Amino acid sequence: LTDVASAADRLVKLPIFRSACAKLSVLYTNTKCSHPSLKMLCEVLENSVTVISTMAIDRISPVIVKLEPHISVVNGVACKSLDWLESTYPVLLAPSEEVKYETNA
Repeated sequence: LTDVASAADRLVKLPIFRSACAKLSVLYTNTKCSHPSLKMLCEVLENSVTVISTMAIDRISPVIVKLEPHISVVNGVACKSLDWLESTYPVLLAPSEEVKYETNA
């Protein structure tokens, strides 16, 4: 999987995706800061997710090794789909500020 471009890596590099993640992060942080009871709950959940993720990675690694050929096929299909999306809709590659400016103009 390391030789081939990862569809997930390509997806998270799209400006529209990064912009959406940044906005969600700000919303999450602002909500957490403005509601003390939610802040405590969110922190407990964040810690739980970290612990569970660490445990899951250790257990799932052997399965991922066995499924690697299938994952590579799916990754290839996803990369081709992203190629098509990017060529059909070049706006996906434009900075979100540019898209916002052009849609408001």
